[in-house]
Amino acid sequence: MTEYEGTIAEKLEKLFDEVRKPDGSKYTQTEVVEGTNGVLTRVYLWKLRKGHATNPGFHIIKALADFFRVDTNYFSQDEESTEEKEKTKPTGRYFEEIQTRAAKMDDKAQKVILDMMDYILSTQKSEPSGGISSGTEPSSAENPD
Repeated sequence: MTEYEGTIAEKLEKLFDEVRKPDGSKYTQTEVVEGTNGVLTRVYLWKLRKGHATNPGFHIIKALADFFRVDTNYFSQDEESTEEKEKTKPTGRYFEEIQTRAAKMDDKAQKVILDMMDYILSTQKSEPSGGISSGTEPSSAENPD
């Protein structure tokens, strides 16, 4: 990758390389400037592409996102390192199996699962040990008050 990995410059270069005109050719810098209706100048776009301008305003990000048909979040800086992402990556013995099965369910079933998970999490927070109840208390089915 370039020295601008993850920066506005690299993300912008990727768009110039990958987003094509209807005829399949790449957009020129002039076409992008003209397509942003005066929001960008050729000089400022060049500075963005070379990494000399690193903190464009939202109106510039919005104009570029609209031109290249991407979400404005595409340009947000990703400061978190790969190592940090690995530390916060969801883990657990059954995580992947839960994720795989949930992906096969419709929205209604996924909502039911989320509600069940919320309930379990709320009981974990209220337990002094932070865990799920040991099962020594009678369930609502056994004790219908």
